[in-house]
Amino acid sequence: MSTVVLDFKQLYLDFYAALCYFAFKILDDQEEAKDIVEDVFLKVLHRKTTASEEENIRAYLYTAVKNSCLNRIKTKTKAKERQWHYNAGLPAEEQAYVEELIQAEVLREVMKVIDKLPGHSGEIIKMSYFEGLKNEEIAAILELSVQTVKNLKSKGLDGLKRYLRPDVFALFLLIYSLEIGYP
Repeated sequence: MSTVVLDFKQLYLDFYAALCYFAFKILDDQEEAKDIVEDVFLKVLHRKTTASEEENIRAYLYTAVKNSCLNRIKTKTKAKERQWHYNAGLPAEEQAYVEELIQAEVLREVMKVIDKLPGHSGEIIKMSYFEGLKNEEIAAILELSVQTVKNLKSKGLDGLKRYLRPDVFALFLLIYSLEIGYP
């Protein structure tokens, strides 16, 4: 065996336990502490310390272990932050998905009964709530008076209220009134 390996072996025996304890106090994880100390010793082995460096080796080992521990903590913190941001974003995405699902189901229920409405009522409901047209625009398209459009829309809403479950009718009014700006 060469003298460098023998010196390294003695260095390892002298400092390993103390450095593991030091790292454990920083990390609070025994396995990670051992991993870090072993990595530091590997760096020392590959550096091939000289006799003049041996005087400072104690300071070097403790500094290297401390810095490695702090880097490990920083890496863990970044990983936790990334996980937190991912989790924080997930409920909003999940909520948007649920809202779109509810809106689609309300639309499906309305479309099942809208053709049962009398006269132009169903058509006026579609134009008003789904296309966002104003009463004047609907009146011009259907060649009816604005008052007739208002009356048929009111009859259409009464019909929807009769055909739809109360919760579906309430959701229809809430969703589509908000989308087209009705109070």
